[in-house]
Amino acid sequence: MQCKVQLKIQIKIQFVYEYHCSDKMLSNHNTINTLNTYHYKHCFWPKCHYKTPFEVDLNKHQLIHSNSKQFKCNINNCSNMYKTNSHLNNHKNGVHFNKKFVCDWSECHKQFATKDGLNQHKRCVHLSEKRFKCNEEKCGKRFYGKSYLISHKRIHSGEKPFVCDFIDCRKCFTQKCGLTQHKKRHH
Repeated sequence: MQCKVQLKIQIKIQFVYEYHCSDKMLSNHNTINTLNTYHYKHCFWPKCHYKTPFEVDLNKHQLIHSNSKQFKCNINNCSNMYKTNSHLNNHKNGVHFNKKFVCDWSECHKQFATKDGLNQHKRCVHLSEKRFKCNEEKCGKRFYGKSYLISHKRIHSGEKPFVCDFIDCRKCFTQKCGLTQHKKRHH
């Protein structure tokens, strides 16, 4: 099977040269094939399966595992802080600049702070689209968003990645909201 794949790649490369395509196109082809095989960067967090070919994306992703919030809102003495610059910008647009994305579906007109929020609303509410399916045997549940699927899969795996960091507690939770509620009630 591997020989057939290599032969197809070589035939594609010959085809590219025969039609005098640029070296850049060939370079892109080789880069894509290389990235698809083994040059992924993996998240260091235990039981996190995130991987990407780009180090900048990995660095952004790893912020979700930390409590570090280094982006502070500087508008009207607002003291909110965020893990990423994009979250800060979403906050500024939604709260301070009152920028809204409005649903144009029929008579809906619901407003959202982000374009992603609007798109997710349209998929879930108006199109009833559940694109993310659990692949566990005898489950097959479907979800509107990837985050809901990831959260659901923790039922099957028993994973509880959100750990209370107070001394002598170490209680674990499947969802971040469970940890947040625990901290408010007990600490």
